[in-house]
Amino acid sequence: MTDGDGLARDPAADARAEPARPPGEPPAAPPVAPHVAPIVESPVSDNLPGQSAIIELLRVQATVPARSPLARVFGLSPLNAESRPWYEAAVSEIEVGGVLERLGDDWVVLHALPVGAGTTDIDHVVIGPGGVFIINTKNHPGQTVWASQRAFLVSGIRHPYIRNMEYEMGRVERLLGSASGVAVEVSGILAIVAAKSVTVREKHRDVTVLSTSSVVQWLRDRPVVLDAARVAAIAGSAELATTWHQESEPVADRDHLRDRFQVLRTQVRRAWRLQVAWAAATTVVGAGGFVLVTYSILLNALGVLAAR
Repeated sequence: MTDGDGLARDPAADARAEPARPPGEPPAAPPVAPHVAPIVESPVSDNLPGQSAIIELLRVQATVPARSPLARVFGLSPLNAESRPWYEAAVSEIEVGGVLERLGDDWVVLHALPVGAGTTDIDHVVIGPGGVFIINTKNHPGQTVWASQRAFLVSGIRHPYIRNMEYEMGRVERLLGSASGVAVEVSGILAIVAAKSVTVREKHRDVTVLSTSSVVQWLRDRPVVLDAARVAAIAGSAELATTWHQESEPVADRDHLRDRFQVLRTQVRRAWRLQVAWAAATTVVGAGGFVLVTYSILLNALGVLAAR
């Protein structure tokens, strides 16, 4: 048997190529190639302030035993030693994130950008007329902060914050430069939350130490170094998750994440108020007992004098 070109045809091959079908049945439709959805890079512009810390906090908190009714009455905190630092980090980043909302429409503000491995992230990135800045939040309530070009001390204890910030600035410059195709210069801000005092003896060239309340005005006072088009170009790349971490997992429901954190935060605040109330009550009772004993001693002394 030959085909239209006079070449020999193999009936067995024909049978393999097209299976037999019952008489009158139309030929089978050709196979349809599977549809491959285009890869869509998820934006990080909707990330919550403190999002990475919140995720880790809730993960750790899930392993903490529930408080007993008696512990709730006496205001025992729902946090333990492992979850408390994550809670404090989340609260601090939320506070700074709220402050950054006042920057205005000329600035793009991003939060909790995952970089490197594990739970490492950049607390905040701001891009605007004054340049590109990464902001690292440090919570040191009631403590004294002292900084110079190379040193950072909290109540006399040295911390490597400035050195770490220099490393992060270099990494962000490389990531944003590669993603946007333009050279990006990045500066750093260490935002200090709730410190008793912040003293900067010698200013670092690229890392600025500020109290939380000073961050927005300091950024607004920067000289203009980027026009609107450059800000938009850099921000467009910064808003892509793959710019920061190729294996980052998107958060499916940020509202649910926020709600879970708010529930825990309410529990922590209620526990703190109960602790204060019990401390005040104990103080009053103790003071009352002291006054009663003193009064009794005084009456006894007066009675002795009267008897004399």
